[in-house]
Amino acid sequence: MSQFYVVPNIYTDMSDQSQGYFAFRFTCHRCYWQIETTPIRSTVATVSNIADIGIGLLGGMWGRAAEAGQKIYGSRWHNEQAEALQKSWAEIKHHFHFCPKCSSTVCNRCFNVGINLCTGCAPDLRADGAHFQHELNIDAQRQQIEKSYQAPQFNVNAIPSAVTPDMIQPATPPALPGRPGQQASIAAPSPAAIAGFSTPGYPKTVMCPTCRRMGPPGKFCQDCGTKLPLPDLFCPKCASPVGEGARFCAECGTKVVSG
Repeated sequence: MSQFYVVPNIYTDMSDQSQGYFAFRFTCHRCYWQIETTPIRSTVATVSNIADIGIGLLGGMWGRAAEAGQKIYGSRWHNEQAEALQKSWAEIKHHFHFCPKCSSTVCNRCFNVGINLCTGCAPDLRADGAHFQHELNIDAQRQQIEKSYQAPQFNVNAIPSAVTPDMIQPATPPALPGRPGQQASIAAPSPAAIAGFSTPGYPKTVMCPTCRRMGPPGKFCQDCGTKLPLPDLFCPKCASPVGEGARFCAECGTKVVSG
């Protein structure tokens, strides 16, 4: 070759000896941009073509001749491979630059030609400034949007719901008969209602503790005027149900009717 190049270690050997050609791929150290060279045909024939590489077969064995041919073939292949690498680098070297500061070989996009350094050692101030200005513009636009932004008003009444009006509005007391506009007052529950008198299974009458006359629970005895007790629907000790007229709990024996 007329000129010898120092090829940087940024290439991958893509050569194929079985197909008889040389090819290389060069990669940028920074952005990993790649370029593949044009394949170069080898002048060395296949291994079995021993006659082309100067080995006669007369007076020798085929196996020994083939072995010698393989050795010579390998030597000539590597020589051609080195020459092909020089030609390939000469073909694509204008796509790369060497940075004298970090000793990296980078592509044209990663090299600042103005100061003869790669962008890692000397970043592009114009590009950084444009990027920073773009970020400021975005922040300013966000602030303008936040100042003039108004949340949309949603009609919640149009949204279907499983809640019925009587679940969220208090019940209105019925009006007094013959008196429009006036509502009836709600009477306070009686002690018998609080105790569960309206509950099925609750005793309708209890025995007077004085004269033993039967009467409604929570009232007064018609014979002696004694306050009639309110029996428990459930045992106060073990909480077991108590039958009508029972005076003691069937589970634990606790007295449930005072008398």
